Amino acid sequence: MSVENWDYENREASVNRASGVIASIADSWSRCREFGLRAAGTPSEIVLSEDKFKTVFEQNESIRHFVIPEMELLYNQIAGTNFMVAYADPGGVVLDSIQDEDFKAGEGGKAVIPGSVWVENHRGTNALGLAIHTKKPAIVTGKDHFFHKLNELSCFAVPIFDHEEKLLGVIDATSNAKARNEHTLALVKLASRNIENRLFSEHFCDSLILMFHARQEYLPTTSVAMIAVDDYGFIEGANANAKAVLNGLDISRTQHFGEIFDVQFFDIVDQLRSNGIISIKDRMGSVVFMRAQPPISRRVIKVEGDLLINDGKAEPLADNQKAIPNSEMAQNQPTEAKLVFEDEVLAKDIKEAVRGIQLGLPLAILGDPSTGKTEIAREINLQAFGNSKLTEIDCLHINPEQFEEQMFGEHGKIGFFDQAPRTSKDGKLFTARGGVVLFKNVHSLDTDAQNIIAAAQQFEDAQRDKGHIRSIKGWIFSGPIDWLDNDDFQISSRFANSTRGKKINTPSLSHRSDFEKVACAIASACSGEYTLSPVALRILKSCNWTGNFSELKKVIRLAISQSTGNVIRQEISEAVNSFADDGLKPCPHCVGSPVRAETCIMIQRSWEETGGNVSLVARRLGVSRNTVYKHVKNT
Repeated sequence: MSVENWDYENREASVNRASGVIASIADSWSRCREFGLRAAGTPSEIVLSEDKFKTVFEQNESIRHFVIPEMELLYNQIAGTNFMVAYADPGGVVLDSIQDEDFKAGEGGKAVIPGSVWVENHRGTNALGLAIHTKKPAIVTGKDHFFHKLNELSCFAVPIFDHEEKLLGVIDATSNAKARNEHTLALVKLASRNIENRLFSEHFCDSLILMFHARQEYLPTTSVAMIAVDDYGFIEGANANAKAVLNGLDISRTQHFGEIFDVQFFDIVDQLRSNGIISIKDRMGSVVFMRAQPPISRRVIKVEGDLLINDGKAEPLADNQKAIPNSEMAQNQPTEAKLVFEDEVLAKDIKEAVRGIQLGLPLAILGDPSTGKTEIAREINLQAFGNSKLTEIDCLHINPEQFEEQMFGEHGKIGFFDQAPRTSKDGKLFTARGGVVLFKNVHSLDTDAQNIIAAAQQFEDAQRDKGHIRSIKGWIFSGPIDWLDNDDFQISSRFANSTRGKKINTPSLSHRSDFEKVACAIASACSGEYTLSPVALRILKSCNWTGNFSELKKVIRLAISQSTGNVIRQEISEAVNSFADDGLKPCPHCVGSPVRAETCIMIQRSWEETGGNVSLVARRLGVSRNTVYKHVKNT
């Protein structure tokens, strides 16, 4: 059924759904009638207040950095007379618009302004609102608009997604309904895809991005497929084009490059380093051209026969690195990853902590970076309260100036203690009610923040004693091993008193009696197809794991990436050697943060390897010279 057969006056939706475009308009009209809108009426011209608009604007600042250049390019591509381009957030709030003078002077220019809201329940059927609802490109021209007042406009809108397919906003081009617009939608799609690709590159700037396409000449275009991988070939993310090109293959996070393409990852690294652009096959037999972003200049580690090839240098493998007979394969290893807490001391501490938190006692979990403090907290919550929610608050990521707002939300401390009605801007402590709250890296809080938490804790404990089910059930604090006894950490007396309860000192990985089971669980979590041989486990057990879980995971992942079978044998020795402990420790500023500590050690290691060449270290690691100086100076 053609558009001409519609009842435009009544916006009836009795229409043949054979056409996808027509059906989407009909569905939108149906929704508008359900909202109580009248086609002959006036759209609700909702515009955010200055304060609310400022908040939304700031929330989208990082995305706008990529959107604005594309809007300007799009406007120059399609601008004629009576034209505009706009960007709106996922809630339909227009944040930016570029209009010519004719459009600005008309009804459309007066309506499409920063802060205006263009969702269907306010503005009826329109391209921007339709794209948000369907999460698909939308065309709404002339009388396709629900409201008669918008019949003079033609609108083309395309959603913008991140690599996890989360809606980030919509880019829209609008003109007079009589204007030339044959190619407008294609240009808007191009702008949207370019924004998505730039956001992808920015998000995975610390990863290796592999770009590929069936046609080599398309590698520089917005239709290029992109996957981000870590140093060992494990997938960290993929753009929409990659998901389309590799349809039928699993490219989810933690999958390995070798499970998608018919070639070993480290061989690809060699080829890309030498050739720049290569041709490879995926596991379904399709041929693609591939290049790297940035160009490859990374260290390569692999095994060839009885030789270890380390950055081009060949060394004989030690006896314990060579192939091990099948008779020594690991037996009865876990088939799926499970949390392991079978160390006798740790298991006893967890059991006591469960009983203590059920009785209302606070819990302090202390330990070196990456010793599993968060996992222990999750296990205690599970054993104590079953499916009760655990609200995790990382104190390192909270701006001290915004502490109260993030903790207590819109109503602040007064609203929290007076138990004001919940709103959409409730703070983290409101959200935590009914469950357990975990403050991670608690050592980073200043004394003012400590006292605020102490007061909130005492208040919530009193509420729980009164039988209020919406009170916070348990309070857990995690930090460095010496947090409570080190004078470098300023602790208010009020906060110290409020945190007194059960204390767990998490053992380092090297001192856990259940190490072998932990290692097997990690291997299973990395890939359920792989197991560790007894010899591999003995090698791992003999190491000094200064980086704890973080280091062990990387070693096992590296071994898996280089394995030619399902049982990890000699690859473990190779991987361990690649992560050999060089005695480097993070500077005092980075202690307590696994991410910062790891970066700090990398900088120090590169500093030593380059003989103190700050420029080379900065280029090698992609950091500023000031960052290098800061970490080296503090060691």
